[in-house]
Amino acid sequence: MRSIGRALVSAVRWVGRHTRNRLGPRGRVIFDWVVGLTLIAIGLVMGLIPVLQGWVFVLAGLAVLSKHSRFARRWFEKIKQAGRGARDRLRRKG
Repeated sequence: MRSIGRALVSAVRWVGRHTRNRLGPRGRVIFDWVVGLTLIAIGLVMGLIPVLQGWVFVLAGLAVLSKHSRFARRWFEKIKQAGRGARDRLRRKG
């Protein structure tokens, strides 16, 4: 599960690095919004399917949008804090 999330985030970063030089600042913002909203939409649809993990795509979308949106940044930070808390609780039990 962790490797899928890492692969997705690295793919988004790769696309961002390779399009940055071709897009102006306004184009970059539009690109980030399109990619972020697309990832969130994919995550919401995949969340309805029991086998697939949609939350990975939602996190990636929020990570992309957090640079441009205060709302996305707050949600992303809340989810990260919840994940860290769950990780710490699991470490204490094990």
